[in-house]
Amino acid sequence: MLRKTLSLLCALALFAWSSAVCASPKDDPSHAKVKAYFNRLVADAGDHGAELRLFLNLMPKGGDLHQHFTGTTYAETYLDFIKKENCWINKRDFSVILRWPKDSKEYNNPDYQKTLPDTLSVDKLRSDNKMLSDFFMVWSDKDFYNHYHDQTAPDVQFFGTFANFSTILKYDGALYIEGLKILKNRAQLENVQYIEQMFVSPGYKVTNPDFDAQARSAVASGNIAQLRSVFQNFIQNVVKPDPNFAKGMSSYNDRVKSCADAVNDDTFTLRFQSYVSRNDSPAEVFSALYTAFCEADKSDLVVGVNIVNAENAPTAMSDYSLHMQMFRYMKELFPGVKTSMHAGELTIGMVRPEELTFHITDAVMVAQADRIGHGVDIGYEVKAPELLSLMRDKKIAVEINLTSNDFILGVKNGEHPFRLYLDHGVPVVLTSDDEGVSRNNLTDDYLNMVQRYGITYDRLREIAANSIRYSFLNEKEKQRQLAILDKRFADFEARIAKMIATTSKH
Repeated sequence: MLRKTLSLLCALALFAWSSAVCASPKDDPSHAKVKAYFNRLVADAGDHGAELRLFLNLMPKGGDLHQHFTGTTYAETYLDFIKKENCWINKRDFSVILRWPKDSKEYNNPDYQKTLPDTLSVDKLRSDNKMLSDFFMVWSDKDFYNHYHDQTAPDVQFFGTFANFSTILKYDGALYIEGLKILKNRAQLENVQYIEQMFVSPGYKVTNPDFDAQARSAVASGNIAQLRSVFQNFIQNVVKPDPNFAKGMSSYNDRVKSCADAVNDDTFTLRFQSYVSRNDSPAEVFSALYTAFCEADKSDLVVGVNIVNAENAPTAMSDYSLHMQMFRYMKELFPGVKTSMHAGELTIGMVRPEELTFHITDAVMVAQADRIGHGVDIGYEVKAPELLSLMRDKKIAVEINLTSNDFILGVKNGEHPFRLYLDHGVPVVLTSDDEGVSRNNLTDDYLNMVQRYGITYDRLREIAANSIRYSFLNEKEKQRQLAILDKRFADFEARIAKMIATTSKH
């Protein structure tokens, strides 16, 4: 609980300290050389694109604060999981065919699979290049644009992949650990030291049509006092007395601990965000949200709570104001729990224009989010000027996801609000989102950012440091991670300066 009750004074002291720690060392000759080299690469990126990618791949990036476990895992890894669990694949839609229990005669009968129509093994799939290519186009965004084929809408394609992932992961908890070890290795290869991951949803949620009707009625009439009464009664009379509530929390915390223990060490740190689905019924969202806040309040490994899934889906749109009131209520019950919320992952044409005018505003002003994920529709919001000032003054960072915003929303280059946030002094963090679905990595988005928006090297260092400053780590851990990042930048700049000296001789 000490993590939850740190004083504002300590937080302000840390911010001042972290700014000093990660400030660019202007008197360091290596820094000056690297800065000049970077400027040359950016000025002539047409001839030096490969050099710029090399530079950014080697550069320390601090953390990745917006990452989904299921969407970050590549389809190739899921195929490994499917084979390991002795499952099969449906030829028609590439869904996973459920296996028989290991103690059944069917499980151990190699001829049994032949009796199932339209199925194939992972080995058979991998031996057929055409079919394997089709599989990747269903389980990720691979080849979506580079040749003709039947296509769904980009947002439907992107979000539709996730239903496949959960099917195989439910078999064996060890798959989570195996997947996290792969993600850790990939992160370290591109010099990421910290990940804040949306891992799995809470261990408990419950349906209740009466709650749904009462909560929707109260928010529609604007009777917030009545809504809070509905919330309180539901917690006291339905959630807390349910034995599955305590069981769900226990199983969730056990999984988080086992996964963290398998991954964390002196060179890498993993923390988790619990989350709810905005496309569930109100009772399911609220019960899961209460569980998620309880989990985050009691665990140093669960550092925050989020809300996920397609923001333009009918339920997400119709219940948006209700969800914001749910978050506000939870923040009052658990004032020490941080929240990072998907908000404004929308653009013109996806929804009616009037529905673009308030999502980020309400996430900040009503739900009191500590960070915003995406925030793409800021230019459409009625209160955008006031909101930008508030985010700047309260240090509410925005998590920028350039690749997924390009694919899902078709928003990139000057249409993207990245520069708008930056120019208004809002803290910006560059994040990867779902690199397994998008088939990219964090370095790719750093390259996009530099090439599209003319970022200076000092600004680049600042954005990398922001990924630690605006993380949900406790203050002591932030200090440690910032010191590690500062040391890594010093080593990086010395290495690049040596490379420059070597190449200039040829």
